[in-house]
Amino acid sequence: MTAEPSTPLKTSGIGPWHKNIRLYSGLILFAFVAGHLSNHAVGLISLEAMESVRAIRTAIWRSPLGTVLLAGSLLLHVYFALHKFVLRRSWRMSLSEGIQLIFGLTIPILLIPHLFFTRTASETFGIDDNYAHVLSSIWPDGALKQTALMLLVWTHGCIGIHLWLRLKPWYPKVTQLLYTLAILVPVLSLAGFAVAGRRLLADGSIQSALTGAQRASLGGSATLAVNIAAAIIVLAIAYRVCVSVYERFGPTVKITYAHGQTVVNHIGPTLLDISRIHGVPHASVCGGRARCSTCRVRVLKGMETLPTPNEAEKRVLERVGADGSVRLACQLTPSKALSVATLLPANGITTSDTETTDKYLWGVDQTVTIMFADIRGFTSLSENKLPYDVVFVLNQYLGRMSDAISAEGGYVDKFLGDGIMALFGMEKSSEQGAREAIAAAKAMNLVLSSLNESLEADLDEPLIIGIGIHTGPAILGRIGVKRASGAAQRITALGDTVNTTSRLESACKDLRCQLIVSQETLNVSGLTVAGGTSELISVKGREQPVSIVTFKDASLLNVVDTVDS
Repeated sequence: MTAEPSTPLKTSGIGPWHKNIRLYSGLILFAFVAGHLSNHAVGLISLEAMESVRAIRTAIWRSPLGTVLLAGSLLLHVYFALHKFVLRRSWRMSLSEGIQLIFGLTIPILLIPHLFFTRTASETFGIDDNYAHVLSSIWPDGALKQTALMLLVWTHGCIGIHLWLRLKPWYPKVTQLLYTLAILVPVLSLAGFAVAGRRLLADGSIQSALTGAQRASLGGSATLAVNIAAAIIVLAIAYRVCVSVYERFGPTVKITYAHGQTVVNHIGPTLLDISRIHGVPHASVCGGRARCSTCRVRVLKGMETLPTPNEAEKRVLERVGADGSVRLACQLTPSKALSVATLLPANGITTSDTETTDKYLWGVDQTVTIMFADIRGFTSLSENKLPYDVVFVLNQYLGRMSDAISAEGGYVDKFLGDGIMALFGMEKSSEQGAREAIAAAKAMNLVLSSLNESLEADLDEPLIIGIGIHTGPAILGRIGVKRASGAAQRITALGDTVNTTSRLESACKDLRCQLIVSQETLNVSGLTVAGGTSELISVKGREQPVSIVTFKDASLLNVVDTVDS
């Protein structure tokens, strides 16, 4: 299976489906090759055993359906491989991909003569191209060339299988088994082929079924076909070289990376290719085939100049829940200046990172409801207490408040000393998130009353809390260092909405209330509430004042009506 690390600039009318055709045709060809080589291995037993297995194999592949599948797969695979090669925009690739590409271009030159002296000979002259005939034709003078063909085809196919399967979560579990088979099959095949050939030679049975005239005819046709194939390959390489030379003097595009590096490149290559051309570290587990999402970038500037994602890119982005500013570098062909940020490190990416559905790994813009809650005067409360008593009270408070928040559907972001930050509506509608935050505030009031009663002996005075709730856009993501143990970072929120919510919580002290809910949260919730006082306050960091509703006690918040949202 042909594999290159880049996706073409354009597909000349060939959509993303051509990748599947190349894959499936390659799998059919690999199945044929695996059976063919396994048949050779039976030569370790006897020539008769080889013929018995061959009879089954030819019954399958030389049936009308098998012939169409095999011939069609060969033609399609070669065509789409050359199409991919001609349209590639960078010569940079991994070692395995380079080996696969070189082997893929070499295989037709060695394969064509073999096809002519086997299947073509059988169809044209009625020759039974059994193992006795094949071995007589190529043993021992053609053995080296035949061995080279077998190794090239098998290695090419194995690399393609590896590049395809390495994205599967189960692949690491069977890697050693597949590697063992990848080595055993060609070794046993070559051994069986050699043993059978030497037996025929020792028995004096080496004698080709072809006459001299037939051999000459087939040889001439094979030479012509090889020359045509070589000419096509040379033309493809020459075209690619000419395009590279032309593009060097063509229009350019400037790419600015978030880490500060700026590069200028000719228009044509994908963003992933541009990164590779200029040595910019850029992750890409699947080699640029839109089978993973590790090359994804966030477009900081220039999004309006980009075409909409193709079907392959759209499918991957939807699978991982990416927002509109995230694109796959392997599918993105910039024609205007761009500013981008890579979202995964170039090193240390594993197959588990390729299809992650954790959208918070690289950040999303989303409307959420945020809550801040804090104990009033806790510093003075703890001054005259032993450390154990302070920790005990604080753990009781934080633990039970966290349970109340979680029970209403909230996500506890972090603890800030004696304070709590929680998020609502992360995986739900904004309306539901706002309603859950309001319900959580009332539940926290009940928990506070219960805590003050149970901790009465440990407190000099009852705990008093302030709660601020606000709804708005925020950036949600996993922030912080990922530990060596692999524990994931907590999700947190960033942005003006967080700052505003924190200020509302702080304002509870000055306004002598337990709960402040922004009017924005009430509007989003679709609820009409009673028991509070509407006010307009200034918030540090915001030019416009914030409309709020204050509640002296969260238990006073009553839902009067539900407004259609």
